[in-house]
Amino acid sequence: MSRHLRSEHGLGPEGEEGGSGGGQAQLHGYASDMPDAGMPFVYNRDRMISELGRFIIADELPYSFGESINYEYFNRVALQPQYRKVPRNTLKRRTQQSYYAYRGYLMEMFRTYDGRVSLTSDTWTSTYGEPFVCVTAHWIDNDWLLQKRIICFEAMEEAHNGFNIKSCIVSCCKNFHLVDKIFSISLDNATVNTSAMQLLKEDPSIKLVLDGSLMHVRCCAHILNLCVQDGLDELRTLLKPIRNVIRWIRAARSAKRIYKQKCEEYGLRKKVIALDTPTRWNSTYKLLHDAITYRDVLTDMYNESRATDGQFITNDHWSLAKIVHDVLETFDNATHIFSYVYEPNIHTVILECIKIICTIKQTSLANPGAAVKRLLDNMKVKWCAYFTEFPPIYAIAAILDPGVKLEGLTNLLTFLLSPIRCTV
Repeated sequence: MSRHLRSEHGLGPEGEEGGSGGGQAQLHGYASDMPDAGMPFVYNRDRMISELGRFIIADELPYSFGESINYEYFNRVALQPQYRKVPRNTLKRRTQQSYYAYRGYLMEMFRTYDGRVSLTSDTWTSTYGEPFVCVTAHWIDNDWLLQKRIICFEAMEEAHNGFNIKSCIVSCCKNFHLVDKIFSISLDNATVNTSAMQLLKEDPSIKLVLDGSLMHVRCCAHILNLCVQDGLDELRTLLKPIRNVIRWIRAARSAKRIYKQKCEEYGLRKKVIALDTPTRWNSTYKLLHDAITYRDVLTDMYNESRATDGQFITNDHWSLAKIVHDVLETFDNATHIFSYVYEPNIHTVILECIKIICTIKQTSLANPGAAVKRLLDNMKVKWCAYFTEFPPIYAIAAILDPGVKLEGLTNLLTFLLSPIRCTV
């Protein structure tokens, strides 16, 4: 959304009008990179309301923001004396009008679009038990730029199951004239999604590429998450002392004071280390990444506070933390690459999988201990469940990569698949 708004309205790379060179022009009432550039600025309340609505939606602010007396004072004193606050109902009505106008524009654009569109979809249930579905379209525009837009975000009338998910996707595609333009659909690895894709392939209204053999793409980032989550349960007890001292620092005022003193002693900048959460494995990676940097500080604090019961953080704890950190770092890097939106990344899947396999193999050969071995074994089992037979769409993308091509792909797949089955 922010990239789309910046590109459409001429905002610079840092989110400022006209980039680094637009400041002086603004002082004289001109905006060099905005529509109507070079023309004297004329205040238009109608346009102001539309742009304020866009600003509120993009920054996820409440509609009541437009009624703020302080915001009105700021605008009248610093920016525009003619500004008057905007009622929330006016903003709500205007943003709805903008939504339907842009929705109609997208429908017409897709109706005349001569190409293929890939979709991603996700479903979830709110805290109130309401099922939701979201569908996002990804395509290449006439300037060869990757684009994405959310084309469906709505509550489902019935619970998530394969038929209902399939029905929502088909209805969305019909609304946006995409039934004959779908290339692939990426979903996470829930059973209901697999069922929905099978029903989608059998739907006669959907025109598929190669009889749908390339349509279902499992979310790689979700697969990595499943692999890591299956292994981390083994390590949470062993890493408990490190987690305990961080929790103590965050909760106790006296510990914060000691922590600050220790950081000064070791010449480190004081940093608040976030605790991890069981449902987000990358939070465990970030905790270990920060904790290893502050290992001397954390060790001193924990050992001095636990001197009476003989429970200490030892080098063994930090050795284990370093091994786990290095393994998770490879997964974290791959997850960031798989999550790119405005850059092509499907051709990198095989290369990133190679890095993960190498990390697992090298860590296993280093005799890391029973706990880490169980972590790696659990990761391997989950990995084999999804990647023993490699999806063909990743191979096609790698062949089209000038740095890989067919010969390089053959070597990569030989290396990728054989270690999974034999060595790792």
